[in-house]
Formats: sequence, structure tokens, C-alpha cells
Amino acid sequence: MMFGLCSIPLLVAVGVYIDYARATDIRSKLNGDADAATLQAVAKNSNPFVTTPTPAQVQQNFVALTSTVKGVQINTVQATVTPSVTNLSVTLNYTGQVNTLFGGLIGVNSVAISGTSTAQVNAPPYVNFYLLLDNSPSMGLGATPTDINNLITYTANQKPTTSPNVKSGSIARANCAFACHQHTFNSKGQITGDDLTDNYHVAKLNGVTTRIDVLRTATQQLTQTAASTETKPNQFSMAVYTFSDTFQTVAPLSSNMNTVSSEVSAVDLAYAYWDQRDAQTSFDTALQYMNNIIPNSGNGSSPSTAENFLFLVTDGVEDAPVQGCSGAGDAADPPASYQPPNTQPNIANSLTGNVNANCRLIDMIKSGPGTMCDTLKNSPRNVKIAILYTPYQPVTTNGFYNQWVAASPLNNNNPVNPNNTTDPGSNGIGLALQACASPGFYFQVTPSQGISQAMQAMFKAAINSVLLTH
Repeated sequence: MMFGLCSIPLLVAVGVYIDYARATDIRSKLNGDADAATLQAVAKNSNPFVTTPTPAQVQQNFVALTSTVKGVQINTVQATVTPSVTNLSVTLNYTGQVNTLFGGLIGVNSVAISGTSTAQVNAPPYVNFYLLLDNSPSMGLGATPTDINNLITYTANQKPTTSPNVKSGSIARANCAFACHQHTFNSKGQITGDDLTDNYHVAKLNGVTTRIDVLRTATQQLTQTAASTETKPNQFSMAVYTFSDTFQTVAPLSSNMNTVSSEVSAVDLAYAYWDQRDAQTSFDTALQYMNNIIPNSGNGSSPSTAENFLFLVTDGVEDAPVQGCSGAGDAADPPASYQPPNTQPNIANSLTGNVNANCRLIDMIKSGPGTMCDTLKNSPRNVKIAILYTPYQPVTTNGFYNQWVAASPLNNNNPVNPNNTTDPGSNGIGLALQACASPGFYFQVTPSQGISQAMQAMFKAAINSVLLTH
């Protein structure tokens, strides 16, 4: 009898424990459903910054998820959606009761439960991308070793023209790996049109792909990536510029990527000078123009406070007119009507040259205090600079390459390749470009990675870096 009387409280205790464990398990499941409902509301595939979730939608998702949980009665469900400029927060609270199996023995027919869940996501930032593309004559180099060899072959039989419409010295160069783009001239040296016999047209007619062709296509592909990556309307804007000694606006800043892509089709190789005096790659000119165009970076919370990136794509060799030779800007061959639209001239400078009676400077990009690289990167500008280095493919038949780019025991004083290495990535060019780039934003094309893939990697790195700071 005593055992029977003692076993009753023991059985009640066991029953209460079972009810408690059951209620705890059900509450855990409901908390998981609450988390799932709030997380779904802010998930990327829900595009919450395009279509803001409503409290009713969050509540309905929660109720649908809990329909499979047995033994519980949901009493109240309340969701709160709090959007702001910088983030979106979704909170869900619920109350309910779990019917007991054994609690009735002591007058407890149900156990009250409740829970809350909050999910928050930072607003995707607005970002402006300013692409500065080197379109100087050196970008007319064949894109691959095969293209280089083909162009050399196709130009092997080029003959000097006797046409009065072609200025002496502007005819296609035989056995040349560069698709030089040139004008025709009259007997007074005035431009009359395009030289259809130049290496540029030889390359076009024979299907030779040059680096400028690859760069044009890669830029258009980048606009498609930007459009498909957006998580809210007009999140990304893009502008495209080219530079040689002059500076051209190809596509002004726009969030319409289809428009930008269409305008990028105009990216093409700059004309070479009639006397082939070169001096057509000026970082000084290009970066000064960009410094005037790009506003200070903001926090990315709105289009007017977007974060700004400068994407520079170049082979890294500066070949610029200097001092008196730059004048008020080394004017392009007249008349200006034969220049691409929106072309601005070289900016006058006081640099010291190292060839051609000190009128021509062959050098690398400069960084450090007082340079355009540091001016753009430092406060208050805070522009991030991403640089894609496109090294020269070896062109051992070209005198310029041999003297200024390639490693040679004869070039101990070569300012472009001071280390005399055979690896273009480890020479002075790559090191100079890396010093100008923001930390983590120096990229280099390799034989296994083309310009397009590298530009995509630059874009992804830029987006990831911005997301990490928001």
C-alpha cells in the first residue's frame, strides 16, 4: 500500500517531465520556423530591396511552416518589417500553447510557449565603376602569340605606297606585330581620311585579333555581369574612357548597362602619328582627367553617395610627350574632325624626357605623395583603384620592345625593366602598377587567364570588398 501511494507522485513527475520535454521540442521547432520565415524575407532571392516584404507575408510564411507541427495551438503571430537606407530588419513574435498529456492529473491542461526571431540584411551599396582603357597604338599588338605571328606574316609583303594620299612614313610596316592605325595625308601633310592599307586594316581583313579587340569585348561582357549582379534597381553605374596621349569619353556614367555596352562598341585603337613619333601613352594626362571626373567616394547608401572605383587596364609603359613638346596639350594630327568624338588633348606638363632630344619620356606609372594615384586613393577622395596589367607578349622582332620592355644585358639602365627579368610580371612595370593600385586590387593577365576573366575577377573583388564594409 505504501509503495502504491508513493508511486503516484513519481508517475506524475514522470508525466510532467514528458510534457515539459515535449513542449520544449515543439517550441524549438517553432523557433526554427520563425527563423526560416524571417530569413526568407531578407534572402537575396527574395530581392527585399526591390520588393519590401510585408508583415502579412512574413506571418503567412510562419503559419504555413508550422502547419506540420502537431500538438500545438498558435495564438498570436506578429511581424515587424523595418526598412532603412542602410539595412532591412524583420522581426517575428509568436505565442501558443501545447496541450499536455499528463498535466491534467494536476490540473495543468496546457503549457504556454513563445518565441521571437529577427533577421537583418545590409542594404546592397551603390557603386560607380569608372573604366579607363589604354587604347594607345601598343594595344594594337596581336592578342595571342598566334595573332602576333599571323600579323607578321600578313604584313610581310606590304610594299611602300606611291599614292600621293599617303604621307611618307605612314605606310604599313612590313613584318610588324602591331596593327598601327593611320591616316592618309595630302602633299601638305593634311589629313584626308583613313589609310586603308595600314596594318590596322590588314589585321581586320585577315581576322587577326588585337588586344584592343579583346578589351572591347571584355568591357561589354562586364556590363552584362553588372546588370545581372544587381540586387536593387540602378545599384551599379558605369562609365568608360580611353586614353593614349589624348583622352576620350566613350560612355558617360550611366546605370543603364545596355546603353553603356552599346557605346563601348566605339572603343578602338588610337591613330598613330603620321611621322610615327609615338609618345602616345600618357598616364599623367589620363589620371588628371579622371581626377576631375570622379567625385569623392561616399558610403554607398544612395546613388548620390556611391562608392567609386577606377578600373585601369594598361600594358603599363608610359610613352609621353614632355616639356615643350607637350605644349598646351600635344594636339592630335589636324583636323580634329578625324578624331573620335569627345576627345580631349594631352595635358601640358613639365616632365623630363629620356629620348628624342628629351622630348619623349618612356617610363612607368608613378605613385606616392603628390601623384595622381595617391591623390585619388587618399582622403577625402577615397577612390579605390583596381589595375589590370596586360603585359606585352614577346615581340623580339620589334626594336621598341627589345630596347624598352624586354630584358637584355644591354639595358642595364632601362627605367621600365630595371631588374632585367624575363618575366614581365616581376619587372618594374608590374611593381609600379601594383604600387598605384589599392591593396588587393592589382591583377595581371597570365597565359591561362584572359583579359575578360581578369576584368570579371576585378569586378567581383570590388563588390565583395564593398559588401564586407557594409
